[in-house]
Amino acid sequence: MLGDIFKKEDRSQSTTWGSWTGETTEAWSGQTVTATSSLQLLTVYGCVRLITDSISTLPVDTFRATPDGKQSVPAPAWLKQPTATLDFTAWCTQMLSSLLLQGNAYCAVLRSAQGAIVALEPIDPSAVSIRRVAGRKTYMVAGRPFEGEMMHIPGMMLAGSDVGMSPIEYARQSIGLGLAATKFGSEFFEGEGNMPGVIEMPGTAQAATLAEIAKTWRLKRRKGGRGLPGVLQQGATWKPTGVTNEQAQFLATRQFTAAEISGQMFLVDPTELGIGVQGQSLTYANQEQRNTRFVRVSLLPWIVRLEAALSALLAQPRYVKFNVNGLLRGDLKTRYESYQIGLNPQAPFLDVSEVRDWEELGVMPDPPAAPTPDTPPAPTEVPV
Repeated sequence: MLGDIFKKEDRSQSTTWGSWTGETTEAWSGQTVTATSSLQLLTVYGCVRLITDSISTLPVDTFRATPDGKQSVPAPAWLKQPTATLDFTAWCTQMLSSLLLQGNAYCAVLRSAQGAIVALEPIDPSAVSIRRVAGRKTYMVAGRPFEGEMMHIPGMMLAGSDVGMSPIEYARQSIGLGLAATKFGSEFFEGEGNMPGVIEMPGTAQAATLAEIAKTWRLKRRKGGRGLPGVLQQGATWKPTGVTNEQAQFLATRQFTAAEISGQMFLVDPTELGIGVQGQSLTYANQEQRNTRFVRVSLLPWIVRLEAALSALLAQPRYVKFNVNGLLRGDLKTRYESYQIGLNPQAPFLDVSEVRDWEELGVMPDPPAAPTPDTPPAPTEVPV
């Protein structure tokens, strides 16, 4: 009975919503929102770049779990150079951008005849779907079954699903609004969406005459004549009806949408991207707390997923760990005060070598040898 309850029907699960029959990628604002088009919104691009650059440039260490704790071991070659053309930073950037935009990252694990890993080739998530037939999970790449070994890193998942939820799909209304506001502001400056004024006629004029005057005025103003004075005939007058730059660009809407996307979609403090938020101020005193919050809230969920996927490729009990200490470092005075607590002679839990290693100071040099006292010359014998 339980098997019937939890049995999954034969179905195909895709990373992107566009592959489902009857669904479209157009938002309520009329903008088409995809993983590529969303990057045209500077907030999305900024958040993706901030997170990917922050994680992909971190040092990556390999350890072996021991009864006494852990022991550092040499990293395998594929971890330093996952493919022939991608080093770890570039590879990690591709995997993270797939996760952040489409909720899933896929990678083909290529092995030698002896079973050793020779490459980790990233795959475009939009080309991958998962099909379950009689409970067996099969990866489909470009519509064909994938026969090799697949590394799949999903983001947040719904119950019963095999794929992560696409952030772009679930935030496409906010992203579409941001794209629409940006487009509308651009069209104002181009002149297509802005009516800077009206031409008033003293009496009734024929429709054809009005259309000709408007057409002539528009052509003269668009073809290099914006700096020239206008000339109107038949007693017509010009009445400006322009709007301010702030109104034309929808600045309030764009600022709200940017803060909404960065704070709620990517969990990034909007002020990290230069987006002003009322009531917040950045000071030197709270920078360390901000760094800690950024690591724990914005980066750690993705770091943990990457660590688990990479560690699964190592021989147990080896595992991979990203070193985030550099991002959590406080100012010099705070660090030195913390070291003093750890080196307290009454209850030490640090030694000087560890502290010097964290500060990249190298091995403590040997103290200079103590000077030896001068030996008085031997007395000389005076012949009698």
